[in-house]
Amino acid sequence: HIGRIFEICTLKGSELPEGDPNRKYKGRTCFQGNNVFDESSDYAIFAEMSSSPASMEAAKILDAYGCQPRHSKEQADARQAYTQAVFTGIPTWLRLPRNRWPKDWQRLYKDPLVPMLLALYGHPDSGGIWEKHFEDKIATKGWVSVLKEVWKSMFFHPEYNLLLVVYVDDLKMAGPTENMKKGWQ
Repeated sequence: HIGRIFEICTLKGSELPEGDPNRKYKGRTCFQGNNVFDESSDYAIFAEMSSSPASMEAAKILDAYGCQPRHSKEQADARQAYTQAVFTGIPTWLRLPRNRWPKDWQRLYKDPLVPMLLALYGHPDSGGIWEKHFEDKIATKGWVSVLKEVWKSMFFHPEYNLLLVVYVDDLKMAGPTENMKKGWQ
């Protein structure tokens, strides 16, 4: 497969007053998933490795759990989520924007391609690749899946009595307040 990447920049927290520390520019490199071709110049077909984000019901159960006495709820974003995962899909080659070419490439190459090594946002298989990567990592820290067939992205930590719901790269956790810091670690 051959595809392109592009970069976007947005102002996160644009509704906040200037000077607010939560108002900041955020850049992202994305895979242009609607414009991918195979070795025959036909539109590429993907493995359909989509992710299974948490349901609204799972999030409501977490909210109820967090409302118990001496419990709390917190949420966080996984930093650079997809690019933490090694890309394991069909070998894919990327066309980089010219401003990302090393200087030597300008005179040496006309249309260089580079292999896609990490899961990039926008690739049809990246969500599933990130989800598997995340599940494998938290399993090593004692988290277990809750009703995997129903709520694939809901986890429980039996030692800390914490509940975790994952929606792509958004994490929400609830449980005994004194264990929250341990759960995030």
